Amino acid sequence: MRDIKIGIIGCGQVSRVGHGPAIKKDKRARVVAVADPDEENRIHFTKKFHVPHSYSDHRDMLEKEDLDAVVIASPPWLHCAQFQDCIQSGLHILCEKPLATTLEDCKKMASLAERHDRIVQACHSKRFETGFERIKKLLESGSLGQIYQTSVYWHYYIPDFTKGRLRRIFDFLKKHGMDLEKKYGTWRYFDERAGGGDFFDHGPHYIDLLRFFFGEIESVYCTTRRFYESHKFEDLAVAVFSLTNDSVAVMEKSIMVMGRPSGFEKGHIYGEHAKLEFEAFQEYQHRPMKLKLYKKFNILPDISTPLFLPRGKKQTLYFRQMRHFIDRVNNKTAGRDEEGEQWAAGIEDAMMAVAWTLAAYRSAAEGREIRRGELFIKQ
Repeated sequence: MRDIKIGIIGCGQVSRVGHGPAIKKDKRARVVAVADPDEENRIHFTKKFHVPHSYSDHRDMLEKEDLDAVVIASPPWLHCAQFQDCIQSGLHILCEKPLATTLEDCKKMASLAERHDRIVQACHSKRFETGFERIKKLLESGSLGQIYQTSVYWHYYIPDFTKGRLRRIFDFLKKHGMDLEKKYGTWRYFDERAGGGDFFDHGPHYIDLLRFFFGEIESVYCTTRRFYESHKFEDLAVAVFSLTNDSVAVMEKSIMVMGRPSGFEKGHIYGEHAKLEFEAFQEYQHRPMKLKLYKKFNILPDISTPLFLPRGKKQTLYFRQMRHFIDRVNNKTAGRDEEGEQWAAGIEDAMMAVAWTLAAYRSAAEGREIRRGELFIKQ
């Protein structure tokens, strides 16, 4: 296999902790150039990963570098224009989610992908979490029986650091070289271009998994709240999805639940014959998720049976996602796993995740259920 030459657009946290280490670990590819308008980001990334070339404008990188593929890891409102430049340059693309902030941009990207014979893979990375892969195969085996409900609780505690003592601490740390707001991408809360709050940023992960596991979504009913006046969008969202398999999914996404800094991401899948319990950890920790099975023989002792998953950094989602993408670029697979099943999220999957996220917001705004037939009706 040839050495895949990759360029990265966006040198922020997800590239430094996710994509960069994954490419380095794979050894069949190398990052030959990066682009980011932020000089500090570029310097940090190029030093850490020994990247020879960096650019403030991605278009200069595309013009001057001989690339095979590109990772788009910039804020979502920039994805569409960067995607267009990359695919018209003949490159394979791994694009972070959310795919874009508007359905118009998503449709444009999907149309571009259809016209160009390039690999386009969306970073719905939870598909590559070994625990969710195990869940998918359990669902396909029918051992859980009919599925009644899925519940997901994904919470962080992010206090209001725009005033008071926390504001003074943040300013002090920034003065001494530690800009926490920049490091953790707090533009998600304050920049109107972000498209939405924490639900828009993280909700597409599980919306994509719902479709991946159970088929199409039929409708959504959602309510949101904004508690911090400084934030542009919601701080809490609770959405109820009705699915074509007659099950219901409840998703809570909040930054208002007090707890550990890395947050809590837990869930249950309730079936006719068994219940699955899962706990996923902050992606940057590179930890395998916990997965437990509760069947009828567990009822009397009331103890779940743990399902053991592969361990080691190479078995975590960023590394498996990148390995899959590099396999595809090397023509080893067409987005399928070793058993021939379609696994990677395509651009249509990513567009549908954005469409249902925006439908949830519309439901909250209008106080009513939004059905599948209304997804692409322009308001």
